[in-house]
Amino acid sequence: MARGDYENLAGRLRQLSEEGLTSLFNEVMSNERMRKGLGRAGARFMENKQSFDRNIEQMLEFFNVPSRRDMRDLKSRLDHLSSQLLNLSIKVDRLVEQQHEEPAAPRAKPSRKPRKSPY
Repeated sequence: MARGDYENLAGRLRQLSEEGLTSLFNEVMSNERMRKGLGRAGARFMENKQSFDRNIEQMLEFFNVPSRRDMRDLKSRLDHLSSQLLNLSIKVDRLVEQQHEEPAAPRAKPSRKPRKSPY
């Protein structure tokens, strides 16, 4: 077979599968019993998926392996701390600049007052 024949055959099969899926979908959706059955199957599938996810989360916790949620929470905390550290660094830089700009005034020594005798 030539390459064009394969492409033509593949295109024909794809067209048949699309038409077949469309007709199957239309037939299933027109049948009330099938619609309800698919709805129940979908609901059971979601319940099973949630149960599976909970079990996996418990296993990860048991083996002390962080989950994706744990990693996202940790990244969020690190981002927050990083931004706070950056803000603190900027404030320290400003304070250092201000100290270099202002000449340091000599400090006066505090005068000592003589203590009164308790007697």
